[in-house]
Amino acid sequence: MDTPISARTAILMSLIGGRGFGLEIIERVRERTNGKIHLNEGSVYPALKALEREGLLRSFDGDPLPERGGRPRRYYELTGEGRKVAREQRTALLSLLQTVEAF
Repeated sequence: MDTPISARTAILMSLIGGRGFGLEIIERVRERTNGKIHLNEGSVYPALKALEREGLLRSFDGDPLPERGGRPRRYYELTGEGRKVAREQRTALLSLLQTVEAF
């Protein structure tokens, strides 16, 4: 069954609780939805870049990691506007759920 939640919405809502890096975001969404929403790298990274361009996310490099050959992970976090949009989308989805449950 298709989900009414886009990768963009899932990413924003997954970051309400704090920053995360790409694969961590994918896993967070899968865990929080009990596997009902599965994002893949091919959709997450372009969405992260678009959300950053729109001013909803900011990114920064973490510390270099030996297991990554000394390269850092890229972390993403919500901006103030991103937090506002994520909460609005969450509210809209909850409203939709209440409407559906009325049937």
